[in-house]
Amino acid sequence: MSPFRLVLLTMFVSSSLYSEAQTDSTIQSLQQIPLKYINQVDKKIDKYSNSISNKTLKTLAKLSKWENKIHALLTKVNPQAAENLFGNNQATFASVLKKLEDGKSIAENYQAKYDEYRDKLTSSMVYLQRQKDSLKSKLIDPINTANQKLDKLEGNVKNSEALEEFIRERKNRLIDESIKYIGKSKYLVKINKEAYYYVESIRNYKEIFTDKKKAEELAVKILNQIPAFKRFAAQNSQLASMFAPPGLFPSVAAGGSVPIVNGLPTRAALQQFFQISMPSSGMINPMQQIQKQLADVSSPINNWKNKLNDLGGMKSNSLPDFTPNTQRTKSFRKRLEFGTDFQFGKNTNFIPATSDIGLKLGYKFNDKSSAGFGVNYKMGIGNGIENIHFTNQGLGLRTYLKWKLKMGLDVQGGSEWNYMLQFNKIDQLKNYNAWQQSALLGLVKSYSVGKKVKGNFSLLYDFLNNSHTPSTSPLVFRFGYGF
Repeated sequence: MSPFRLVLLTMFVSSSLYSEAQTDSTIQSLQQIPLKYINQVDKKIDKYSNSISNKTLKTLAKLSKWENKIHALLTKVNPQAAENLFGNNQATFASVLKKLEDGKSIAENYQAKYDEYRDKLTSSMVYLQRQKDSLKSKLIDPINTANQKLDKLEGNVKNSEALEEFIRERKNRLIDESIKYIGKSKYLVKINKEAYYYVESIRNYKEIFTDKKKAEELAVKILNQIPAFKRFAAQNSQLASMFAPPGLFPSVAAGGSVPIVNGLPTRAALQQFFQISMPSSGMINPMQQIQKQLADVSSPINNWKNKLNDLGGMKSNSLPDFTPNTQRTKSFRKRLEFGTDFQFGKNTNFIPATSDIGLKLGYKFNDKSSAGFGVNYKMGIGNGIENIHFTNQGLGLRTYLKWKLKMGLDVQGGSEWNYMLQFNKIDQLKNYNAWQQSALLGLVKSYSVGKKVKGNFSLLYDFLNNSHTPSTSPLVFRFGYGF
């Protein structure tokens, strides 16, 4: 055998072995994809899609109700204005709601905004669906189901984004043309607020959807280690489809084919392509021509952007601004506040030194106020450093109402019921005469400890301290942490 043939045979065998090794490695990696990941994705899609759909229907129901009230008012004071806003089969909140209830799309000609997380998730699930022969059999049906739900989700996202634009335009027109005849009607104010809260709610749903869990992070890590997946994502993702594929860039005389990185040509390659494909005219470089044209276009674009920001925001120039309640658009779980606090008491002739440990659970009504309840355990710690021993010295129930002031200060009030006798059995707590009540009011100072933890200390006045037996101090000092 000639040396040349021997080299070719060696290269062929090596490439075959390398290809087989790569295939085995890919199959081995795909076998590590956990079912928990697919189930988490499935639940996330369901929750996100249902949240969007339900919020959209509820919002349109409210808007159409208030829109009809405006129609009735306008019909009485100015029938022509009512005809201009509601006649000629114009799209209204009610007509859009009817389309959605009938299962029709309101975004036929609308292109959804690019979303990186959803794009990568779709690429991952489609890739896994195409690799079903390499996956565990129990993953195949859940993956097919998840891909079907992703398609449905895409339609819901399109509808919600298209609806945002429609609500903005319809709201502004209703306000601009109605306010002349019916003034700053409460129905116009309600429409203005509801439009704002719709956008904020959808944004919060999106944040929850894009929050990755541990199983999802593991699956993404596994997939990113597979070269075939990287190539698939680079060629089939939504981002790659926005740009010309590599085949559309011809070879350039100076440097061969245009280099492609992650499915996209590099900046330097594009400059090289433009310089060769668009010869300079006179003394002007083609890149300078492009930059000059972009500069000429950017000025009117910026002017239009400023106008759209003024008209397109969910706030109206025709109505007084309102202070949004950011808690209103959050889920119930995110409106809860958790906390703990500690209080120490000196020993007396009646009770030993004590340490109160309190736990609380509250609910935020808005950005300034919250209310909740809590429990506390009073632990006896003895009568001095030489006589330390622990006892069940009491138990308590609490309620509170808190209002935010400024500079990290809150005013807080509430009631407490404390069992003040040592007990060994739960049945002893049924002695209602041993419970004493407190009525507290004072200030709470909060400070930052970490990203998710805040420290606080409070100074409260007990208006019922004189009725206690034994009597207690009117001032109550506590420190604690909120989560």
